[in-house]
Amino acid sequence: MSDMMSVVLQMIAVSLPILLGWGLHELGVLDDALDTGLSRLVMNVALPCSILASLGSVAEQPATEVLLLIIASSFAAYFVAIAGAAALTAALRVPGDVAGSYRFAIAFGNCGFIGLPVISAICGEEALLYAAIALIPANIMLFSGGALMFPARDGAQGSRWRSVAASLKSPTLAASVIVLALALAGVTNLGVVGESLGIVGQMTTPLALLVTGSSIARYDPRSMLDNWRSYVAAAGRLIIVPLASLVVVRLFPLDPYVARIVVLDCAMPVATVGALFCLQSGVDAKPMMQITFLSVVGSVLSIPFMSWVIG
Repeated sequence: MSDMMSVVLQMIAVSLPILLGWGLHELGVLDDALDTGLSRLVMNVALPCSILASLGSVAEQPATEVLLLIIASSFAAYFVAIAGAAALTAALRVPGDVAGSYRFAIAFGNCGFIGLPVISAICGEEALLYAAIALIPANIMLFSGGALMFPARDGAQGSRWRSVAASLKSPTLAASVIVLALALAGVTNLGVVGESLGIVGQMTTPLALLVTGSSIARYDPRSMLDNWRSYVAAAGRLIIVPLASLVVVRLFPLDPYVARIVVLDCAMPVATVGALFCLQSGVDAKPMMQITFLSVVGSVLSIPFMSWVIG
């Protein structure tokens, strides 16, 4: 129980900057334009730098088979998450025009923007390398299978495939692939370059949490709470999918510490890119926003719970 309390306290520490971001938005210090700029800074600069700097975060470089097991277990977890999301969406009898939004929200978590900072806070800086490797399958599945859950606009099928291909070229994914290649090559750290990248990467967690809080402040809480299906979908994202992932990941001969990181990666709130997919396909984005809002708020308790269940 003391371990769970420790994680709860860590999540409270993570949540306070989110609350500060909400307050700064209400005060006008942060706004939509600044949130967009800071999000790009985090995703395109700070987060890739922190991933590259993670090479020096472990005392001993993971063996090749461990890295490959992380990738395989992460892929398996996402296949199960997608199947579970489809089943839960069908059970909820979600209207066809927004069914893709529910499937996406249940299946895919924000394992980069929120996941990496939170996992680092819970499991320590050395967890970042393992989480970055697990991010490779997550991004591939999100920007391919996830994007295809949404209907294409008339005549825009080719454009959508180009958008999916462009998304797979993201700096975050590129940094994760580079780290994997360097780790497989036996590179343990990047020396002074790694230290410099680490300095830049230190802005990832505070900026990501502030922007998350500011984003929540955009919505009227009352309009986010009037859809009963969104509560079930948020529970699916935060509890059902991580539990299913835990069962799958335990089939692989991973160290418990590494397995915990992979499962926690699957326990994050809804991936915010889902709203962008809704806009691109012309789908009503409100259900996605509702599930995202509830999942962010609920994750303050669900992530400590899942961390305790994993052990």
